[in-house]
Amino acid sequence: MSSHIGRFAEILLVEDNSTAAERRRLAGVGSDDTGQNITVRVHRLNGASKLVVARRTYEAGSMRSKRSAKIELAAMLVDRAADGDLDPVVVAGTSYGSASAFLRMLGERDLRFVVQIRPSAVVRLNERDCPCIAAADVLDRGIWRDISAVMPDGTELECSAAKLAKVALPTGTGRLFAAQLGGIQGVHRGTLIGLSSFDGALADLVQLVAHARWIRRVSRKEKRGGLSSAGAEPSGAASSITARANITLARRQDARAQATLPQIRLAAKGLLRRVTPALNVVELFSGAGGMGLGFLLGGGPEGRYRIVYSGEANPIFVQTLRDNHHAFERAMCHRSGSRTPESLEPADLRKKSVLERAVAVAHEAGGAHFLIGGPPCQGFSMANRNSWSGNNPHNELVDVFIKYILRLRPLGFLMENVQGILWTPNAGTSVSVVDVIERRLKAAGYVLFPKLLDAAWYGVPQNRTRFFLMGLHRDLGYTADDFDTWGPFPKPSHGEQSRPLVTVREAIADLPRIGNGASNERSPYAEPSDDALQQNEFLRYARSGAETGIILDHVTSRHADYVIDRYRKIPAGGNWESIRDEMTNYADVSRTHSNIYRRLRWDEPSITIGHYRKSMLVHPSQNRGLSLREASRLQSFPDWFRFAGTASGQSGGLVHKQQQLANAVCPLVTKAIAEFMLDL
Repeated sequence: MSSHIGRFAEILLVEDNSTAAERRRLAGVGSDDTGQNITVRVHRLNGASKLVVARRTYEAGSMRSKRSAKIELAAMLVDRAADGDLDPVVVAGTSYGSASAFLRMLGERDLRFVVQIRPSAVVRLNERDCPCIAAADVLDRGIWRDISAVMPDGTELECSAAKLAKVALPTGTGRLFAAQLGGIQGVHRGTLIGLSSFDGALADLVQLVAHARWIRRVSRKEKRGGLSSAGAEPSGAASSITARANITLARRQDARAQATLPQIRLAAKGLLRRVTPALNVVELFSGAGGMGLGFLLGGGPEGRYRIVYSGEANPIFVQTLRDNHHAFERAMCHRSGSRTPESLEPADLRKKSVLERAVAVAHEAGGAHFLIGGPPCQGFSMANRNSWSGNNPHNELVDVFIKYILRLRPLGFLMENVQGILWTPNAGTSVSVVDVIERRLKAAGYVLFPKLLDAAWYGVPQNRTRFFLMGLHRDLGYTADDFDTWGPFPKPSHGEQSRPLVTVREAIADLPRIGNGASNERSPYAEPSDDALQQNEFLRYARSGAETGIILDHVTSRHADYVIDRYRKIPAGGNWESIRDEMTNYADVSRTHSNIYRRLRWDEPSITIGHYRKSMLVHPSQNRGLSLREASRLQSFPDWFRFAGTASGQSGGLVHKQQQLANAVCPLVTKAIAEFMLDL
């Protein structure tokens, strides 16, 4: 462990397991150290070492006094740990930082401190006419700037930060400051609000307060078994993955990585190619079929991939699959033989009878060579943080995916999900879902390769990072040593030191101008010239196989007049902050996501496309929301691809179409993967 405590000779970190203990108490379980017993620890960071120098365990409710038992105990342990010649800085999280009794005790002992406080904590400003205010209400003060800090384990922390105000402490005066991990403004999971007893450099204060969060993660790793209040981190192959919190941070990571990005080393043995001229693909949790479409498109002129089974429960989504399987066969008629299932009906993949049907279909086709799918991700999503639990029914569908792998025994598989799966704990444990997946599939004979991929790397006009887990059965003869750190994934074709990222302009500027609430599902379209197609590879891809002179589904939701008025006031790249005073229909505007009311920029990729109507994404230059065709292109669906809005395939159902699009995998990403795999 390297030393990153800056100019401070010693840091004393205070933490406990009270949150985990309370959750286990409510669940009716417990053990000596993780149940109803609470352990308070003080860790010392001194030079290159971390050492628990004081700890004490007590039974919750057994200690009674005028002050909180935990606070008094922590102060006593700090006294013991601080006995020496060094001048330590005490660092603690919100349960201590928001307790005035703890701050008073530290002040009485003349100990310097930096603590994290809750956004709702009330602070007393050293100002007239505004003596008390919630800490979150001071975030708009100060000058925000980028800060970089390094934790003791080498983890790099990048954020924006600002000093906010001088505040009155129980003894003396302190400084209020804040940091936003990922640079996202407002109050969210990445917000750190700190209180210090001294006026230090902003970078030092941010680094110190970040230790309060860091020590919780370290403690969870050192002692697994208690429930985690913030999730669980993988310890297997996925543990080396660095999360891509937002576009700004991701671009910084990419710029740094390019200097050391290895050339792809692939010891291709061609075993997949030798198996059969066409690889049979089983697609699970198909949704609208974006993942499978990528494999169909990536099969080369010979159509090396064919989907023999598609499993999806939602009847409307199944209709989308039917329609587009037929459309694919028509659009790609130069390829010989059918590459899509002959029949398709809604199927609940959790049922044993459905599993047996999938096995029978694959066996009749000559076996399942590759299994692909994206189990529903709502339980892992950043937009659904309260569902970060293995008990969430959406998360249990990952187990279903594994069952199909174990029964079908494909030569390889590819699973897609959101980043949140990396830190979601498996049901009833603090072990991550990803670790459980790795253990089970390694035992089944698969060599595993986890990776975060940004869709923009592969020509998608959108920044969209997703988690991919590829498994290759050891019978293929591959080991992890056959690949470098990039694994069996294609090197980015766009971005740093490659071709420029595809922009919103390249993706949608050719589409005809429309107004709010446009509803014509078939609109006249001026085909691009040969020169325009030659210069715009993405547009050439989008129009390939499409009906000449017609653009499909260039339709929009109808928004109220006041919404359109808001759109007019938002500049390119702006969001709800540009119209903050008009957001009167939001209960707490400070908690609004940064991508709400976001107007796209012409000359860069789009932000991540979720449910674009709910997010109120705005066209780069027209004062309206995105059309379904525009959003489809930004997801890299070709123009012949259509979403069904009803189970019968009749017109209408725009809401269902928008939801399918929000959940879809970008076809150009899996197309790149599928093409790369042809050499395996």
